[in-house]
Amino acid sequence: MDGEPRLLLCASLFYFRIPRGLWRERLRAVRESGYPCVDVYFPWNHHELAPGEWDFTGERDVAAFLAMAHEEGLLVLARPGPYICSEWDGGGLPAWLPLVEGLRVRQCEPRYLAHVRHWYDRILPLLRECPAVALVQLENELDFFDCDDPAGYVTALRDMALEHGIDVPLVACAGQGDLARASGEVAGVQAAANFYPDDSSPGIETVVETYRRHLSDRGEPLLITETNRPHVTLRRLLSTGARLIGPYLQASGNDFGFTTAVNNWGSPLALLTSDYDFGGYLSPSGEARPEYGEAKLLSAVVSALGPSLAAAEPVEPAHLRVTADFPLPEGGFRALALDGGGVLLALANPGDRDGVARLDGIEIGVRAGSCPFVLLDLPVPGGRLEVATAELVKADPGELVFSCDGPSTVVMTGEDGERTVLRPGGVTTERAKAGDLLLTFLPRSEVTALGGETASSGVMAPPGEAEVLLSSVTCGAHPAPRERRSLGAEPTRPERLGAYRGYAFYTARSEPGLALLLHRAADVLSVHADGHYLGTVTPGGGFALLPGHRGGTLDVRTEIWGHSNFDDPRLPALRLDSPRGFDAATSVTAIHPLPTWRVIGDGIGRAPVPYAGWGGWITARTPHEARYTLAHPTDPAADSWVLRFEGLQASVEATVNGVAFGPVNPHDPFVDVTPAVRPGEEARIELTLHRLHGEAAGEVTLLEGVRATGWTVAFAEEADLWRAARSGAPAPASLPARIAPGEMHWLHVEVGHLAGRSRTCRLTGSDVKVTALLNGHVVGRLWLPGETRPAMKGGSPDLFTLPSAWLTGSGDRLSLLVEAVHPARPGELHGIVVAR
Repeated sequence: MDGEPRLLLCASLFYFRIPRGLWRERLRAVRESGYPCVDVYFPWNHHELAPGEWDFTGERDVAAFLAMAHEEGLLVLARPGPYICSEWDGGGLPAWLPLVEGLRVRQCEPRYLAHVRHWYDRILPLLRECPAVALVQLENELDFFDCDDPAGYVTALRDMALEHGIDVPLVACAGQGDLARASGEVAGVQAAANFYPDDSSPGIETVVETYRRHLSDRGEPLLITETNRPHVTLRRLLSTGARLIGPYLQASGNDFGFTTAVNNWGSPLALLTSDYDFGGYLSPSGEARPEYGEAKLLSAVVSALGPSLAAAEPVEPAHLRVTADFPLPEGGFRALALDGGGVLLALANPGDRDGVARLDGIEIGVRAGSCPFVLLDLPVPGGRLEVATAELVKADPGELVFSCDGPSTVVMTGEDGERTVLRPGGVTTERAKAGDLLLTFLPRSEVTALGGETASSGVMAPPGEAEVLLSSVTCGAHPAPRERRSLGAEPTRPERLGAYRGYAFYTARSEPGLALLLHRAADVLSVHADGHYLGTVTPGGGFALLPGHRGGTLDVRTEIWGHSNFDDPRLPALRLDSPRGFDAATSVTAIHPLPTWRVIGDGIGRAPVPYAGWGGWITARTPHEARYTLAHPTDPAADSWVLRFEGLQASVEATVNGVAFGPVNPHDPFVDVTPAVRPGEEARIELTLHRLHGEAAGEVTLLEGVRATGWTVAFAEEADLWRAARSGAPAPASLPARIAPGEMHWLHVEVGHLAGRSRTCRLTGSDVKVTALLNGHVVGRLWLPGETRPAMKGGSPDLFTLPSAWLTGSGDRLSLLVEAVHPARPGELHGIVVAR
């Protein structure tokens, strides 16, 4: 870069997860950590809010953010997608894209590429005009996705970039190591890799070196665009010869508004938290953590060695006669031959106990889970640095500055051959002379010390010392949705009605029954029948059976938690192009056990065809396939039939009246066979059971009922919720607050006294789901512990941030929309705990 080799440490910092008023503060914090570069995703759906409705102003002002990065002296690795993943709603892809007939996302397909061009036409000129942009990444981890033609797709993206005058290197990163699929091996696109190893694994270097050698044979550098955040891992990656190291999410943030996603980090479903925090060196509210000090130290080492390290090549350290009494990485220690002379030796200790390394009689203490660097034979002004077990953090013509982690050894040889041996203790600052060269030794703690405005460490106050007081409460079953629309016989999906985020409030007429069955439902659905609360469910796009249905007016409160940011076939809502909402609601009037079947298969006699219970045919053959058949009468008054497979582990294919419904998904063991059934006539059911090792077949029942009709819907997004929060007359209240099952209450808290800095807040309680709004902004969506809480990933499900940029100090109000989600007991909100 600028005619000189550079080794880039690159911290993720996402403008869409940080309020605009804090952009400069966070960018400056990264620069002060010593990192010279930030990687930045640009989510398409953050800027195209509806088809053709673009917004690059205010909190979405990309040009302003990039200008700040440049002014702060940072380089930018720009990642405009079109798909970004990032645990963001839909991976950045607009939710309306799948509604375009024939469009296939992330494919070399003309309809999709035409919409991508609209996005690139807006984002790429902003990247081209910013001098801070040093690299541009196309797509993201394409090797995780079944793209039919990676080469054609990446070529199309490359050509669009070139048409817009992007003249910095183009990269494409692999998520699971398939560089060829990720980059399409397209000319002009550098393959990069994302590595997320076990930080204590002894095999980190071995794996990474495989990719470095492959890329080196092609004359390309190893770029690690994403990896873990601990600097011990970054040091080990550096020792393999990586040229760019990008720990993902060093600057944590928040998913404000309705921008969270769902994905497959659960079993398999997980809801992503608003608190977006993987333990990076800056917390979501901007406090520096201990790794921030480690960043300063590693950055100083990289800066001190400069181009000599950036152009270094791996070298075998066998001749260095180094031993250790702790477990080594696979293949031993790693070393880099520095350009211009000298060697950087990495003493990685991946074990769980401290140890000692010995180098030519010099003992070096190495803490468990650390990777100190040792310099050997380095040319310096006035002579040669024979060995330094203290880390070089600054190199000026007249002075070398070292960081000492305990007792260290430094040996200098002057141009006149005079040898100087120094043994600083690492406790206090020490200085010495070697010829005309000043050597300064700083305690490691001084180099890594947190200082400046970015270095405050927020501490959560104990529950009894919470810094906020509950001032008032208003109650309401619904947060004032917009006008209601009539839909007719089916509950149209929100996306088809132009609603891509927030709440959808469906109503319908339903018959009395034994239970209510929701079909293909996502994301969070709370159901009432004639005012009776049936429960809150997260079916992941599958079916949900709720007992206790009485019929009458049906209310289905649907919260769009987010569209999947990953493509996984195990649940319908985990597909990248799947909608939210649901397809139907059936009042189940009968649940028919299906105990007795006739069985046909290899090794089974046919005269007469034998009977058996479902999955009950016994055989020693493996694998084995058997067809189970029966005919079952149907109710002429019914209009909905669904097969349910409880406890299914084996493979099953279903056919009804000759209509094949394909394999049954054990993660969603329901099959809607309604299209094949005629009311009042027998349903001829055939199930083909495949077993390899006697897997469980579970139990099969036929659910029969009548679908709800007369559907209407109303929507509420962020602005609607804030209007609702400000309406009504507040009534005094106190904590803890107890809320009846299924009810929603507003709790309002005055927080003006917290202005001045960003605050991390924790809610305490149980069995409640909360949407938190501050001065018009949704600052968090939380789910407190309880039986109904699904897997919550990405951060803490009970934390949110009050950003200082949105606290005015006068009349600030935090409004909590609290929903009790247990079907049988009240939800409780005990307290609000704020970091001091």
